[in-house]
Amino acid sequence: MVERDSEDIKSKKRQLDIIRRERDSILRLLNQARLANLNKEVENLIQEFDRLDAVLSEEDSY
Repeated sequence: MVERDSEDIKSKKRQLDIIRRERDSILRLLNQARLANLNKEVENLIQEFDRLDAVLSEEDSY
């Protein structure tokens, strides 16, 4: 009986470890997605600044 209880505890601990690893994996994926979105936003801002810089440069040449 004690051996069976010990096995049940080990099994539950293994399941808990699996759930924790899956949670950590999901958190990593979410962070990567956020970084990818942030990276895209920065690229868009850089393009917009480049466009504005070009417009302002043209105005300076008049």
